[in-house]
Amino acid sequence: MLQGFPLIELSQYLLPADAARGGVITNPFVITDIKDHVILWFLPGVFTPSRQDAIRKVTDGLKSALSKPKQATGWRTDASYYKSDDDGGVLNVSPAWHAQAHEASLTSGCAYMRQWLRDSKTSFKLVNGLLATVHPELHRRSSAVRKQLLVDEEITNLHELIKAWLTVFTTISVMHNKETPFHRDSKLAPQWYNLFLSVGSYTDAILELPALGICAHYMPGTAALFSGLLLRHAVSAVNQGDCIGYVFYMHPSVFHFASISVGKWVEYSSLCT
Repeated sequence: MLQGFPLIELSQYLLPADAARGGVITNPFVITDIKDHVILWFLPGVFTPSRQDAIRKVTDGLKSALSKPKQATGWRTDASYYKSDDDGGVLNVSPAWHAQAHEASLTSGCAYMRQWLRDSKTSFKLVNGLLATVHPELHRRSSAVRKQLLVDEEITNLHELIKAWLTVFTTISVMHNKETPFHRDSKLAPQWYNLFLSVGSYTDAILELPALGICAHYMPGTAALFSGLLLRHAVSAVNQGDCIGYVFYMHPSVFHFASISVGKWVEYSSLCT
């Protein structure tokens, strides 16, 4: 259970949609709606420096697999959003693309991917624990999805990959030295959370949430959890240092494939009793 977060005065940060960026929040905070639904968690420093170093180290092994910036493409690979054409890229990884009309993005013969999964075991357990703390029902339902996939005889060719996939999130996006423009993430559920994690040597990134009218200092080691479908969001470019971003998320199609319902909102009061 959680202890209640202290109330903070947000008026100094709230601005009209057309106003210039004002105050930037640096403290941890939680936002709920009038029905007590938790809309957003912002948790700076939740990942220790040693854990950040471990994440950076294992991500180095993925850099050869990152999709490099391109010209005149969608924003996810558009070169203008990357700090460097030579040292940047993005990679989407999932053992269950089959439920989303894609081939599996992992293969048993992909040695560097499997090494990344093994080396990320502790980090993924921490991610799972964080989700279990702030959205217990989503954690339970996603765990049930994994169990159901492992007994589905129609996808036995993927069981080895699913066993190696140690996070309850069904998909991970890895981004290196990339600015994220304002957008929403489609094909998600509004009551679910994406988990945004950032590590690196940078100091100046800002997470912007215009629907809430706030900006937050997105320091290395920060985790932010919110629905990427519900909240339009962006992460600014960094001027100096290295920036590695992880986004953990789930697709309703995988839940539907496993015949698990998407569940409901988490209420803040249920976490504090």
